[in-house]
Amino acid sequence: MKTVRITAKTIEAAVAEGLKQLGISREEAVVHVVEQPSSGLFGLIHKKMAVVDISAPDEEVPAEEPKQEEAAPAEAPKEEAKAPSAEETPAEEKTAEEAEAPKEAPAPKAEETEKKGREDFVFKQEEQDKTAEEAKKFLASVFKGMHLDVTMECLMNEERILLNLHGEGLGILIGKHGQTLDALQYLTNLAAGKAFHHHYFVLLDVENYRERRKDTLEALARRLAAKVKRTGEPVKLEPMAAGERRIIHLALQDDGAVTTESEGEAPHRYVVIKRND
Repeated sequence: MKTVRITAKTIEAAVAEGLKQLGISREEAVVHVVEQPSSGLFGLIHKKMAVVDISAPDEEVPAEEPKQEEAAPAEAPKEEAKAPSAEETPAEEKTAEEAEAPKEAPAPKAEETEKKGREDFVFKQEEQDKTAEEAKKFLASVFKGMHLDVTMECLMNEERILLNLHGEGLGILIGKHGQTLDALQYLTNLAAGKAFHHHYFVLLDVENYRERRKDTLEALARRLAAKVKRTGEPVKLEPMAAGERRIIHLALQDDGAVTTESEGEAPHRYVVIKRND
């Protein structure tokens, strides 16, 4: 299996470059994210590029074998031209080859490999409990260094671990539009999930900030959509993280009078609201 390691600003850009170097399609590739990109926020983490391994299954030679086997029956009739049943033999051999060909196609094997990898993950309560404890232990050390008195409320389901933080003066943990909170969440997931091949997602919140922020963004989306419908001019929002852009898109997805699109390059991508004329 041929593998290339690509470093780029985003995972999508790294995958695209890897597919180009290997000369394969996305369906044929096996993609492994080695390092998630990070924009380095408020000094909590350093800026990191996305690092991705893209592999191409060694299936090229087997895929050509049916063509070589088809050439052999073509010569057989010359040697056995006198035999009455010689004309039936090539047809039977071709039928057998056609039946076997799908088994050797490289694309289905690559898809089955990726599918099997996803199915290997089994939810384990013991692992999730340990992840939650490691997350709380890491955060406790951070809060101690910052001299913050924080109470951690833990809520879990099979998809995530939610740690809602309560205390006085915790605005410093949120930052502008939740950027510091997102950075702290990233670090917490790295620290808590290092013991397991499959990470359990840890979501951090401060005094239900994320729910309040969601309500604010939805109200903003509706207000700006009304302006776009009234003036006919598109409106560009400020750059937002992917999760916040998604809130804007979902808030207006059922409004047939406007459309929303994300434009720009990460980490400065933004949403544009346009009227449907």
